[in-house]
Formats: sequence, C-alpha cells, structure tokens
Amino acid sequence: MEEKRHSIMLEDRSSLSISGVKDIYNFDENEVALETSLGTLTVTGEGLQINKLSIDDGNLQVKGNITSCIYSESREIKDRGKGILARMFK
Repeated sequence: MEEKRHSIMLEDRSSLSISGVKDIYNFDENEVALETSLGTLTVTGEGLQINKLSIDDGNLQVKGNITSCIYSESREIKDRGKGILARMFK
C-alpha cells in the first residue's frame, strides 16, 4: 500500500489543514494529537475544533487559536490507548 503524503498548511494561526493523517489519538479544545505518515503531531491552542475529517483521504482541518505544532517520534501518546478512529469504527 502506498504511503500517503503529509503536509500542513497554517492560515493566520486560525485554520490548519493537515494531509497524511493516519489516526487521531485524542482531541479537546486545547490539544489535538494525531499520527501522520511522518510521525506523531501534536497541535495545541485554544478553542480548537475539528472542522473536517476525511478518513479515506487522510485529510483533517482544525480551527481555533493555534499556538504550536510539534512533531514527535515518541509512541507515548499512542500507548495511552486506541486512537479515536479505531474506537469509532470498531
């Protein structure tokens, strides 16, 4: 299976478009943690909302006041439990 390309595009620190999303580990109004084809990405901010999620295409759009996007190789977030997509589609 071909690996999905990954990119992020941030507009005015209020709209973040992400491609190459494999799974969402957790999210709330202050943090979205997800697995991309290039590693774990944690987005932090205030009033964060997932506006669009396309499971087939691996695209995600987050709205809110975005303060940081941090990549990590750590599996610590994943080890907390199953990702939200896995829980939604048992």
